[in-house]
Amino acid sequence: MQGVDVTTMILAGGMGERLFPMTCHRAKPAVPFGGNFRILDFTLINCVCSQLRRVHVLTQYHAQSLNRHYTQRWSFLSSELGEYIEMSPPKMRAARGHYQGTADAVYRNLDILDHQRPDAVLILSGDHIYRADYERFIEAHLAAKAEATVLTSAVDAREASSFGVLIADDEGKILRFVEKPADPLPYGRDGICTINLGVYCFSTPFLVRQLVADAKRRTAHDFGKDIFPAALEHGSLHTCALEAITPGGRPYWRDGGTIDSYFQANMDLLGAPPAFELTDPRWLPDSRFHEWVPARGYASARIGRRWVEGRSLISSGVEIEDSTVVSCVLSPRVRVGRGAELEECILFPGAEVGEGARLRRVIVEEGVSIPAGMRVGVGSKVAAGSFTVSPGGVVVVASHDRLGEAPVLAARRRLGARRAQGLVLPDPASPS
Repeated sequence: MQGVDVTTMILAGGMGERLFPMTCHRAKPAVPFGGNFRILDFTLINCVCSQLRRVHVLTQYHAQSLNRHYTQRWSFLSSELGEYIEMSPPKMRAARGHYQGTADAVYRNLDILDHQRPDAVLILSGDHIYRADYERFIEAHLAAKAEATVLTSAVDAREASSFGVLIADDEGKILRFVEKPADPLPYGRDGICTINLGVYCFSTPFLVRQLVADAKRRTAHDFGKDIFPAALEHGSLHTCALEAITPGGRPYWRDGGTIDSYFQANMDLLGAPPAFELTDPRWLPDSRFHEWVPARGYASARIGRRWVEGRSLISSGVEIEDSTVVSCVLSPRVRVGRGAELEECILFPGAEVGEGARLRRVIVEEGVSIPAGMRVGVGSKVAAGSFTVSPGGVVVVASHDRLGEAPVLAARRRLGARRAQGLVLPDPASPS
């Protein structure tokens, strides 16, 4: 890659509706992960470790949450050496304020490319958890003499309907690109599909031509839906497998876009060995990145009639008083009261669990206090009536939830609030 000028853009503007309520007050890439990290950190670490230190983060919803995290965590890059991570909100050059899609986000920042005139553009997603060497990815793009290269992985065809699916020849040249097909099986081989992982390398002139052409059409302005299917007619597009550029082997990639997938990604950190390790083999021995990794603890205990055991991640400033914590991820400044029982839980920074409380498969939002003796988790009627519960049974206790109320009382409170705002008319049969 020596002598090749590359500009890096990270797409970090998605609303993250499927992660509500965790994204009610923060951008999806700013959601805590692994105790002491944010989801965006893994893409940024990949950039820095790949010697890519001119990075533009294209923000949109709740951009302040990303700005705050950048100031606290990533301001160590040297401007004197031309290194920076720049937050780029939407430029209000059109009647529409927000980005209309992933391609529109890059299109409306073409002034960056016009100013820098790079040879290639690396486009990344800020809400995926994985490890990759982007230098090797760019080298693969250049070696194939491709106009665009897509990072890919292979999954069972039955799981591929949530992804962009590619068909490529034996040389890796993409022949067809289908975004989230209802039935991926016809696009697979022996029941396996090749999927798009949201990491792209473009030659700059080709990217600009495709974005300008797409902007003139009535489309969703999305790379997967529009840019790649149309670009197949105008240039050579290639694939690059994730395993080919994973440092240290053991490729791992997960989109934490739903509560269940986000929860499972955190649980993947707790295995022996973990499916995904927070430490990176590229880190230097004295790198400050090592300070970000939480401590790991092991516990075994009887909860109810079950004997459970597992590892937990415990961040700085955590206080645990004579309680049971098994297979949990505890963020900084978490407090767990005496006699509490926690199993497979994720606690965000500053969360507190009162004495004798029992939680199982629960995500507790930042700063939330669980009352003493409260029970939340699988099979809990309180959780089903008051909190967000995922299809997989994961409960999210958010900052706006009123804790300690019975479900009926909570429902009445919400109805009363809606009536006060004029959103619900009073029952005409009821007394005034």
